[in-house]
Amino acid sequence: MSFVAQRNYMKKHSSFGILAIGILYLFACKTAQPSIEDEVAWTTEMDTIEVTPEPELEIYRASESRINDLIHTKLEVSFNWDSAFLYGKAWLSFTPYFYPTDSLVLDAKGHMIKEVALVDQIGKMKPLKFSYDTMELSIALDKTYHKEDTYKIYIDYVAMPDKFEAGGSSAITSEKGLYFINKDGSEEGKPKQIWTQGETESSSRWFPTIDAPNEKTTQEIYITVDTVYETLSNGKLLFQTENGDGSRTDYWKQELPHAPYLFMMAIGDFAIVEDQWKDIPVNYYVEHEYKEFAADIYPNTPEMIEFFSNKLNYPYPWDKYHQVVVRDYVSGAMENTGAVIYGDFVQGDDRFLIDNSGEDIVAHELFHHWFGDLVTTESWSNLPLNESFATYGEYLWNEHKYGRDQADYGLENDLRAYFGEARINKKKLIRFNYKNETDMFDTHSYQKGGRVLHMLRKELGDEAFFKSLEVYLKENEFQSVEIHNLRLAAEKVSGRDLNWFFNQWFFQAGHPELIAEWEYIDSTKQAAVHLTQIQEGDDIPEIYILPIDLEVVDAKGEVLIKKIKMMQRQQSFFFDMEEAPLLINVDADKTLLADIDQDFSKEEAKVLYEKGGNYLDRYIALKELRLKSDSNSLNTIEKGLSDPHWNIRKLAIQESKKLIKKRAESTKKTLLTMAEKDEKSRVRAEAFEALGKYYADEIDAEFIKKGLQDRSYLVVGSALEALAKVDNQEALKEAEELEKLENETINMTIAQMYAKDGDPKYNDFYIRQLAQMEGFVKYPLMISYQEFLENQEIDVLMVGLEEFYKIAEKENNWFMRMGGVNALGQIKKAEKDKAEALSKQISETSDPAATVELKKQLDEANMIADKVNGMLKKLAEKEVNDRLRARIEGEID
Repeated sequence: MSFVAQRNYMKKHSSFGILAIGILYLFACKTAQPSIEDEVAWTTEMDTIEVTPEPELEIYRASESRINDLIHTKLEVSFNWDSAFLYGKAWLSFTPYFYPTDSLVLDAKGHMIKEVALVDQIGKMKPLKFSYDTMELSIALDKTYHKEDTYKIYIDYVAMPDKFEAGGSSAITSEKGLYFINKDGSEEGKPKQIWTQGETESSSRWFPTIDAPNEKTTQEIYITVDTVYETLSNGKLLFQTENGDGSRTDYWKQELPHAPYLFMMAIGDFAIVEDQWKDIPVNYYVEHEYKEFAADIYPNTPEMIEFFSNKLNYPYPWDKYHQVVVRDYVSGAMENTGAVIYGDFVQGDDRFLIDNSGEDIVAHELFHHWFGDLVTTESWSNLPLNESFATYGEYLWNEHKYGRDQADYGLENDLRAYFGEARINKKKLIRFNYKNETDMFDTHSYQKGGRVLHMLRKELGDEAFFKSLEVYLKENEFQSVEIHNLRLAAEKVSGRDLNWFFNQWFFQAGHPELIAEWEYIDSTKQAAVHLTQIQEGDDIPEIYILPIDLEVVDAKGEVLIKKIKMMQRQQSFFFDMEEAPLLINVDADKTLLADIDQDFSKEEAKVLYEKGGNYLDRYIALKELRLKSDSNSLNTIEKGLSDPHWNIRKLAIQESKKLIKKRAESTKKTLLTMAEKDEKSRVRAEAFEALGKYYADEIDAEFIKKGLQDRSYLVVGSALEALAKVDNQEALKEAEELEKLENETINMTIAQMYAKDGDPKYNDFYIRQLAQMEGFVKYPLMISYQEFLENQEIDVLMVGLEEFYKIAEKENNWFMRMGGVNALGQIKKAEKDKAEALSKQISETSDPAATVELKKQLDEANMIADKVNGMLKKLAEKEVNDRLRARIEGEID
């Protein structure tokens, strides 16, 4: 599964991205074992009674016990759109795992169970006794079965996902399992769809199963739908049968086993574009208006399959690889076997895709088909075996396709995302004490884990690392695993004991925090590197074993690599050198997952940019020089403007304030060229932003308007923002025309402009956008609208209050409802502040006419504040999310 998709989208929206990413990392499913109630033991000692509470047993999330092994699942399903019901029949084949058994317990959440029967070899059914508590179906078998026996159970049931409360988290916002989208067709512009989301344990909300990741089953499914709809499921579509009543039954069959959480269906009016890798079908499902862009929505898919198959020396193992975009998806994307689901944020036209490529997400979900689908974590505690690998798959693809700089750019972003969460909470990668399963879907399992795999690759070397992955896959194919399986494979290949590596990185929390210093000792002709580990905290190693490469640039400018191993809390390393080096760069290839505090002088930073061997060296160098104004530092920033990697060029623009001050004309010329001709849209956008920020009084508005014709919506938005600084009235006129593009990126810029201008006529724009926008992107729009309303007369303000109340009441996602609540709270606060200021003015004035007018304004401010307070009270009564309800109650007077 990927929340990377949402994360990547939000990163493009700066301040909102930071806020929303923070919220997303507050990642509720069924609890694996009940909590133990406190017991009190009474002891008597003379005339004193002491109460001694018994200690609680620490939570331990064990793998699911294997009692019955699910061999095969056959389903027949049809749907009632009006009630959002699935009518299902299931034939489930089992064998006792080891011990004899006379009973069977299945996960079946929110069902109506109509019949349970045993099916004999000729298909005759024998009714079985069962009990059902809306979550688990307990069946009494007709006899005791042994491990050499097999038996088949038939269940007639109705799945009713909307009738039973289902939890959710920020990683997977709902756990209903089965979703009817726009079921009555009332939402204009939104297609009617049905789709599923199984991870973590939600497949059992639409069919009875053993809903655990260490279960594996083959499957077949008959899906009956209206003939206007296409279907997608796991395996191959073997045939379609017209039923003569306006419906059709599609038969999908997968002959290789996989975990129940990977089962899927998607039903809707999709356009299907066919592609292939060798003899494997690769189809792209999209909405019809995006059919011509389908291959770019899922970019380079066949080439990726070829690359991963070769890299792992394990050909793609499944019978197809189809991908589909659905509406209102509850996660980023999901690696359902051979049938990947994406949220609609990846779908757009060619202009949208310039700035919003889903390529990393495609690589992530595809790599899961080896790491997650073929070889599956046996428990959610071992989730990094799925998600860390999928995250590292992104690195491998970028390294292969676009080079190491681009791969390192992504890897560094992963590190920063992990550090952001680690500042709040440092956790073990493999942990058995989570509160609920979705707690595992965080930056530790994804980004930190990917970085740890990168270190393992460095430790073993490429040949041994990839051979280890091949052995791991081939020895564990179609099975479930724990982290020790990976270690044993790496040890088998390398001949080395790797417990030290796995213990400190997978079974302990945190990361090294390192102070790095160096000096040259002239008397002994030695360079000395002094390293100190300062990390501390629960479950964090006091001392990490750290193999480190030192990049030494000698006095002649030659680059030497010195290999060291840090095994003490404080440790110094000495090297003979005839002259003082120009630079010693700790962690030369920037592989370590560590927070390294190494200061660079401006002279060292210049050398780091010129001699450092990777993307991050150049990035660090520019950051170090951003406040320097000497000639050498400015020369380095200037070089950054033509760096081979686009993000270094973008950074150089961001850090060019001193350069512009000292070399205004030449830098302006460079920025003009970059705005018009740089190959990367994000760089062009940054150049326009800088031109508006630093050269607004010098730039011709006609040049800025060229940016409004750029193919990239991101560039258009930046050019419009720059134009507003050069000629605001012209920018407003252009904004009104650009509204017609109905592009969210551009509309965010327009929303900010209209909020600043404050003309009441723009209120209609906000109302339209709030109605059209979906998902997290609506949040910054709400912020702009709130700012707009703060300067409006009461008639416009009242309309806005109703809009925010509607959002706070009806948005499906609690985070979006919170946006409505926050806006109401801010408006109420502004009106109360206004009332306080007016009261003060009334007390200080002696002019009767002025007093009358001020009192009128005071009454209006109090009325608005009271109205908002009443809205908040109503919201508090209706809100089902405990955290948000508490937030609302805190806003009420």
